[in-house]
Amino acid sequence: MVESLLNLIVTRAIPSEVVMGLMTGQFKLHGGVIRGAPGTQYAGQIIRHLLPVTTQTIDAPILAPISRALGAVNTYQLQLLSGQVNVLTAATQQVLQIATSTMALSGLNLAVTAVGFAVLNEKLQSLEGKLNEIQQEVRALRALMELEERAKLGAALRDLLNVVTIKNPDHRHTMLFNSKNVLAPINLKYKELLAGADIFETAMAYEEYFYLTSLAHARCLAELGMLDMANRDLEEAIEFWRKQAQRIANKFLLSDSPERFLFSDFAQEVPVSILIEWLDFAYQEEKGYGWIDELRGKTRSWYSQDYAGVAKWFSSVGKMLNRKISSVKLTEADQDRERVIPSFQKLVARNNVFEGYRAQYGLLEEHNVTPSEFESKVDLLAQRAAVDGYLILQPAESVI
Repeated sequence: MVESLLNLIVTRAIPSEVVMGLMTGQFKLHGGVIRGAPGTQYAGQIIRHLLPVTTQTIDAPILAPISRALGAVNTYQLQLLSGQVNVLTAATQQVLQIATSTMALSGLNLAVTAVGFAVLNEKLQSLEGKLNEIQQEVRALRALMELEERAKLGAALRDLLNVVTIKNPDHRHTMLFNSKNVLAPINLKYKELLAGADIFETAMAYEEYFYLTSLAHARCLAELGMLDMANRDLEEAIEFWRKQAQRIANKFLLSDSPERFLFSDFAQEVPVSILIEWLDFAYQEEKGYGWIDELRGKTRSWYSQDYAGVAKWFSSVGKMLNRKISSVKLTEADQDRERVIPSFQKLVARNNVFEGYRAQYGLLEEHNVTPSEFESKVDLLAQRAAVDGYLILQPAESVI
């Protein structure tokens, strides 16, 4: 008997054709959803849903470095399979590994249903703890820590912690409705603050508050059965978030010298395939490896007479000044490693996860199922149909 979920067929592997499509760019892995890439015959079509059925997320960096053990991940890693792509087990594990890495870097679960009120409350506590630690050093954050909306947000999420366990539907409806009305103006406040943020630390902090309030508000609408409104609300939030994330990436992360990531200083932390993904996201133009030639055009000439003159001047200044200059360069490189690289990883991974959320909310609206109802259905299937902690779901009318 073939098991299904909301007209999605449960499968045990990702076929080699799908893996090849990911490798060639015909398909894109957006968090927990594989879609046809723009400009292809499958453009926009959902090829597979990958739903994690166990808690696997970690906190992404807010203003602190991420563990380098995570590394940089994207579908380029599939090339490691080489001639093994026809071995379904190996191919499936590799795709799921990339999905899991994206989930970890984004600090979000790939299944929007798993991002419930308890998870959001937990993330809020973690966020506030981290910001409290650094607000004395970062003056721009002090005003944020004094905002009245922070207290209202915390209270609303605490009220929602056990909403799914309330058996009386009227009481449940009242709590969700009241919380929705509290969350809506708070979300608008953080939206305004994020749009106006002109300091890196505050921009990244507002980004965290905006996504938390956006997901909480959409979840309230969905649990109230207003799935069309929840879907539209999330769509608008994602579009606004993406514009702001691109602004942060351009203004604070790439700055005026994106070509610096081509140099040997970042060969380990930022492979070329990851740099391309960053630039595609930041500039909203998919040039692929064309970006490398563009960045090369911004670097100095290897045979430049000016460069030779500068080198000669450095040599004549003496060892003491040389050490000072080296120290400055090291500090700037460390700043990129500790701040820019993890922040870029998070934003790009979060963008992919949000694209998955968009597809999942569309699925819930199509079948008129609330997130908590869908989560219950997933839980029933998980024990007998999960593969490496995931449910692999194929649309009934899939072309692949």
